[in-house]
Amino acid sequence: MNVDAIEAPLAPRSKIKHGRLLYTASSLFAFGCFAVIVYIWYSIYNAPPAPYPGETVVTTQEQSLQFLSVYVPVADNDDPPIFIPTGLVIQALEFKGPYTIQVSGYVWQRYPSSASTLDKGIVFPDADTTTMNLVYNTLQGDETLIGWNFKTTLRERFNYAKYPLDRQLIWIRMWHVDFEKNVYLQPDVASYHTLVPAAAPGLDPGLVLENWQLESSYFSYRLNQYNANFGIEGYASDAPQPEMYFNIAIRRFILSPLVSRGVAPLVILLQLFVIVMVIGTDNKRLEQFGVRPGAVIFTCAAFFFAILVAQNALRDEIKWYGIVYLETVHVLTYLVILAVALNSVALVAFPQLGLFRDNDNAWVEIFYWPSITLTLLVITLYTFR
Repeated sequence: MNVDAIEAPLAPRSKIKHGRLLYTASSLFAFGCFAVIVYIWYSIYNAPPAPYPGETVVTTQEQSLQFLSVYVPVADNDDPPIFIPTGLVIQALEFKGPYTIQVSGYVWQRYPSSASTLDKGIVFPDADTTTMNLVYNTLQGDETLIGWNFKTTLRERFNYAKYPLDRQLIWIRMWHVDFEKNVYLQPDVASYHTLVPAAAPGLDPGLVLENWQLESSYFSYRLNQYNANFGIEGYASDAPQPEMYFNIAIRRFILSPLVSRGVAPLVILLQLFVIVMVIGTDNKRLEQFGVRPGAVIFTCAAFFFAILVAQNALRDEIKWYGIVYLETVHVLTYLVILAVALNSVALVAFPQLGLFRDNDNAWVEIFYWPSITLTLLVITLYTFR
């Protein structure tokens, strides 16, 4: 028996000149692209949170008074504006859906004796439902301190395009109930040890938000303009209104979505590479592994439906109108599945093609991972540009 004939199918198939060097260069290039992607992820994940465009962050009473003195519209009756110090402490946060969040905690206001004719209370304009229960109402010096326990469900639009490296900003917009009477809210600076955002003022130390990390919190003002006067005569709807916000910056724990949503395409890409390594023009090798081009096509079809199920689960979770960053891996996997299926057909239909005749399927093996990692690098650079 000729032993060499038995071992021939298991021998290296590549006949490319300097083949080992090309395989090494391919591996180094793919690893380099992957390393750059990881560096970009690290930089984005550890970058400080950015404030909302156009908002003014306030950390002192002087800053809030300065902003309000500039942007508070002049009332028709020339009455001076009334500023009500307002504070809150958030004790519970929970996502009820991709764009719905439930917030509960305590909110309080300080009313000077000159504001005795005002109604007392706060409005959350972005709320779907709100419940407020009076907890305390007491005199402190020449002020009336009123506090409520509240629970509100907010509808806000979050941007999930960079999932799972997305950063979100939960905002709680607050109006006074008598907003038509030239009354404006300002942070109750004296009730906090500090309003530095990194110290997370207004957040309960035991606050937990599943799958998210709380980064910072702060008060801010934004200028909003409305195309209606709410039915109130004399309301200055044509002028930008300064409105107080309490903001909570959060970032997603990246490990959970990578494991739950990224493992499926990664495993399939690895299995496709194994198929690429096995298939070729050597019939003895195909028999050795029990591989047939028809079986490869059916396997690719099974992979396609597996990725389709994983992608639909991802889209059901975030309900974003476009393609999110992690979803591009699923789309790329579709293309790789199609390419591997076409490669198996071409090996049978055109075995004498120059791509296969002298080198079997080695060129496909060499360019498999570099093409995938380079594509992912380009997508990453474009997404986080």
